[in-house]
Amino acid sequence: MSQGWIVAGLVALAWYVSVPETVVYHGSRVARLPVEPTRNVLEAEIDRAADAYGLRRAVLRALVRVESAFNPWAVSPVGARGIAQIMPINASRCGLPDASKLWDATYNLRCGAQILREELDQHGDLFRALTVYNCGRVKCLEGQRYANKVISLSKVF
Repeated sequence: MSQGWIVAGLVALAWYVSVPETVVYHGSRVARLPVEPTRNVLEAEIDRAADAYGLRRAVLRALVRVESAFNPWAVSPVGARGIAQIMPINASRCGLPDASKLWDATYNLRCGAQILREELDQHGDLFRALTVYNCGRVKCLEGQRYANKVISLSKVF
């Protein structure tokens, strides 16, 4: 009888180990368990968000690298949160019920991709869209430097 439980446990363990880590990550999110996404999971989520919003994957990956260095817990001096550095006021813009959802890397990435897509549609130019993403307006020297950095880095990814 106890051997049956051992075999069942080993089968469950083998299944868990063979499941892609993105499935484990999303399963934990659905179950509302604390989960720290790995770099592989983050990159897969970046690709999904970029594809969902019609962005080049390399651009979104470069944006994340510049914004947070792939740190889902990053906080800027002005209060932007998470991997894509979203200001809490923008949570509602992305359809999130509250800003606490910005700590979830998937929601944060999707929100960042949505905002970049909206800015790209409005301004028609990646440089301008990235400038606005960074500082909220087109004529902003800091935002222009940021846009140049993201665009340059996207060529490496």
